[in-house]
Amino acid sequence: MTPAVSVIMTVRNGARYLGETLDAVLRQTFADFELVINDNGSTDETPDILRRYATQDSRVRLLDPPGGGPKTFTQGIARAFGAARAPLVAVNDGDDVPVPDRLQKQAAVLDRHPDVVLVASWYDEIDSEGRPLGTFRVPSEHEKLVDSFQRGNPVAHSSMMYRRQNAVAVGGYQERLTYASDFALSVALIAAGGKIAVIPESLMKMRVHAEQTSLMPDRQAERYREPLEVLGMASRLGGASWTARLQGVISRQKLALRYGLALWNGGKRMQGLVEGGYWMFDALWSPVGVAVAQWRGRANAAAGGAR
Repeated sequence: MTPAVSVIMTVRNGARYLGETLDAVLRQTFADFELVINDNGSTDETPDILRRYATQDSRVRLLDPPGGGPKTFTQGIARAFGAARAPLVAVNDGDDVPVPDRLQKQAAVLDRHPDVVLVASWYDEIDSEGRPLGTFRVPSEHEKLVDSFQRGNPVAHSSMMYRRQNAVAVGGYQERLTYASDFALSVALIAAGGKIAVIPESLMKMRVHAEQTSLMPDRQAERYREPLEVLGMASRLGGASWTARLQGVISRQKLALRYGLALWNGGKRMQGLVEGGYWMFDALWSPVGVAVAQWRGRANAAAGGAR
């Protein structure tokens, strides 16, 4: 029987936090779900922990090990997403801890509001020992949320639940992106006409620790280039205020400078100058392009009304 929700997870060498996370997921007040887990090439005790939980709870589905060795996080989560069977998909990283009614509250929002394609929530950040670091209050109104997307990604990946058919329609997770595939998915869903809702309470504890892929220093340039690309997509979203768009220009120019410097410091000096300059110009041009498109839209509407 098809479950109502697929919770998807990809994990690599996550033994330190995995038990706490799995316990929290499996104790959800909303029980009609499957937990689809991709082990992304772990070399620690992670495989043993996963097999133990799969033996104890039939809702845990372990995917066969991927061929070709360890993959990127995006490749891993895309694999879990591809195996999901339910109409609703919730993300839960292997080191993040949901509150007991997280699935229940998010599934209820999607059930009540068919125009909402993704629901997120506020979230708390905790350190490696579980100590609180702060609460992130994501804007709840759709318009303010679109404004936030002009400056960066306001939605935590592990706080997301979305409709699988809508995510499939916009291409799901783009495996060419290492760091910003969740950001790109959210923007693509909005661009396709979907609405994002945010529950104004913390439903997830996001763990911040040095072993995270997003904090690893070996691919610094990509960490700047990918958000530049997705922010370019976000700059073309309808409904953003001009104040937010101009703030987005500043954010993108700062990222472009950091991207160029990362390439320069990595020995790619000419590439740093060329690509950093390109993204600086692209950031400046984006509000002009939006203004031109809006003017053309009004002109075409006026011409149509005059006929």
